[in-house]
Amino acid sequence: MWYGALEVARYIITCCSEKSRPVSNLKLQKMLYFVWVEFYKETGKYLFHDEICAWQLGPVVPEVYYEYCSHAGKPIYAFYSANIDEGVGEVLERIISKYIDIPAYKLVDRTHAPGTAWDVVYRNGAGNRMPIPFNLIIEKEAA
Repeated sequence: MWYGALEVARYIITCCSEKSRPVSNLKLQKMLYFVWVEFYKETGKYLFHDEICAWQLGPVVPEVYYEYCSHAGKPIYAFYSANIDEGVGEVLERIISKYIDIPAYKLVDRTHAPGTAWDVVYRNGAGNRMPIPFNLIIEKEAA
């Protein structure tokens, strides 16, 4: 089973808010990306099928970005009733814990490292806003 990226984003927001560590939209995007990668590494399954695109500041799920862009750089402090299976939730919480204390700019740096899936697609702006194929993410990030 997989989820919509917005549902996963709401789970991340809730998790971070419960720990009094609310995330900005930028950090949410990076956490969403790394949660997808780590979930795939642990399970061999896609967490969601929504497109992840190569934007200037790294991988972005457009639907989630536009849902929360009104927050700008401010923390998103909210609680949602997520429809995530308990077993999946346990995996997500473990992954979120790995990234919750890493500042957004460091997560951006990680996604911008040479040879990452984002770097391959973005190509110094030539691939701006282009989708990053899941098989490329797996090859570059989850191998």
